[in-house]
Amino acid sequence: MKSINLLSLAQAYDSLDPNEYRSFKEHYEIDINDNELIDLKTLVSEMFALLSFVNIFNDFYVGYKIQHISKEFDLLRFGENYIINVEIKNESTEKKIYKQLTKNRYYLHHINRVIHNYCFVAKSKTLYQLNNLGGLEIVSLESLIQLLTSQNLIKLDSPDTLFNPSDYLVSPFNSTAKFLNGQYFLTGQQETIKKQITSNIANSSYSVTSLTGSAGTGKTLLTYDIVKSFMGGMRTIVVHCGQLNEGHLQLISSGWNIVSIRNFRNYDLTNVDLVVVDETQRIYSNQFDQLVADASTKNTHCIFSYDRQQTLSRSESCMDIEGKINAIAGAFRYSLSDKIRTNKEIANFIKVLFDNKRNNIIVSNCGNIDFDYFTDSSNVKNYISLISNEGWEVLRLTPSQYNNEHHESYSQVSSKNSHRVIGQEFDNVAVVIDEYFSYGADGLLIYTSRTYYDSVKMLFQNITRTRKKLKLIIIGNRQILNRCLSVMS
Repeated sequence: MKSINLLSLAQAYDSLDPNEYRSFKEHYEIDINDNELIDLKTLVSEMFALLSFVNIFNDFYVGYKIQHISKEFDLLRFGENYIINVEIKNESTEKKIYKQLTKNRYYLHHINRVIHNYCFVAKSKTLYQLNNLGGLEIVSLESLIQLLTSQNLIKLDSPDTLFNPSDYLVSPFNSTAKFLNGQYFLTGQQETIKKQITSNIANSSYSVTSLTGSAGTGKTLLTYDIVKSFMGGMRTIVVHCGQLNEGHLQLISSGWNIVSIRNFRNYDLTNVDLVVVDETQRIYSNQFDQLVADASTKNTHCIFSYDRQQTLSRSESCMDIEGKINAIAGAFRYSLSDKIRTNKEIANFIKVLFDNKRNNIIVSNCGNIDFDYFTDSSNVKNYISLISNEGWEVLRLTPSQYNNEHHESYSQVSSKNSHRVIGQEFDNVAVVIDEYFSYGADGLLIYTSRTYYDSVKMLFQNITRTRKKLKLIIIGNRQILNRCLSVMS
């Protein structure tokens, strides 16, 4: 996206024919409709009447959206000393303005601690500012003009270089304090789904809801946020289909009612208004059937949150819990599709790694993916210890409880396994790909050594936990190494 002079944009709108104006906007990648442009012209006209300097209108980004989040800002101007954000409304209420500017400050503070957030209401020609104390006040246009003249501008190829979408996905498990303190915002899609789910529950005595979303869509955050919104007035319980992690334990110590599915047998729902099953794709069929029957009898609302791709064993894949949920009459179904955590480079790389016939995907080499190649597994074990102390979360495959498996020969017992990291996320993830990974005739990744759990699914689970950087430690597997090198070259 290119920055533009606001005077230029306004005059282009006034003087160009529709096709020329459309091409002009496309050149700058500006998505603004005519009504919004008219309100913008009102602001420009009022400012120009006070100070007719062209430079105060320069280097604005109009309608910028943070990648993957679709969080949009009307006007942004970046400086070394501070950032200026101006939202433009034809008319609005102070409550709505305050809510939007507070959210904008949250998204911008990751770039610069000094943020000046404004909202210009065109109909009344009123300028609001979110002040340093977090309050909303009416200010003069002169104050905005003074900031524009004193701003030390930054020249950018694109604002995308300043924003890391994964910074805005707070994990209830890995950023528990922030989650408990409400230091996060939901995306537009998350908020819409939350309103619908909470309304359905509030307006009925019994309901069943399914909430699906693939890795990186913020499914876990939304699920736990919904629970948090009901905790004051409803008796809630979260059933986690897996081992409880440290984040769960912190939530429990803060008053949350959370149990592992293994401890949910014969649980009495008489005193429960809402039961939320997280990672439902891993529940046993008989457990699911009993829970649904009990909830229906006791008028207990149910939310089933799941990602059908995140199964870890063949038996889990075959149970088709999603089919059971969809067969419930009257169930509400919602699906998250907007990727938040996903680093596009890593997301594309995962697709081509797990399918060597997908050659139509471009993996941009932005330095977020790295490979190491070893032939001696004893070296790998030492290397894992080294990088674990350098900020890498090395995730291993979950071993069998009954038999020794090859991947245990190079894994560190202290490393988290696939089952322990369900629903979690980490900035820097490292995984090991040994010589038993290869590609089948259909091009899909397979594992040829015997394991109790599905090694390909576990590898997928581990890799999709990463937020920023991914490291592959390859042991004696030239086929995988060559595949990685070919797609990244």
